[in-house]
Amino acid sequence: MGKMVNCKACGKEIAKGVKKCPHCGKDQRNFFMKHKIVTLILAVAILGSISSAIGGNKNSTAAPDSTQTKKTEEKKVEAINVSAVDLADAYENNEVNADKVYKGKTILTNGTIKNIGVINGQTFIVLSSGKDIAVTDIQCFFKEKSEIDKIANFKKGDTVKIQGVVDGKSMNVGVNNCVLK
Repeated sequence: MGKMVNCKACGKEIAKGVKKCPHCGKDQRNFFMKHKIVTLILAVAILGSISSAIGGNKNSTAAPDSTQTKKTEEKKVEAINVSAVDLADAYENNEVNADKVYKGKTILTNGTIKNIGVINGQTFIVLSSGKDIAVTDIQCFFKEKSEIDKIANFKKGDTVKIQGVVDGKSMNVGVNNCVLK
């Protein structure tokens, strides 16, 4: 005969390994065996926590290596120098070709401020296309608070130099992620 153990509830002697006591009907399995789904969820959560603690986010604390620094330097060099007047002309003359040349690329542009404002919480400067009646101007959007603080000191007619990424034309030629140079 197999080993005998005492029931967890009534204390009477029962065979080891039975699921329920034949005397009182009390389940003899431990919590984890009674609740297999909960046990599986807990195991997955614990393993996930351990693996994320061990693995961590390698990019968050690592110092930039020389290739990252080199890429940053290359991006600075890759800015296309184009005046606001020339950029507006390019989009007015052939939007498809202008997109091919400028869209998604970083530009360094200079021009005369035609307007300063905020649309939907986005601060912008509009650079003049150089024409009194123009269909297309250059609209530069700024995100950084430090840049927006600088814009507060400008007025219409001032000349500025701005770097940003061309988004293409809707009404104006949009330039995003702008910084003053």
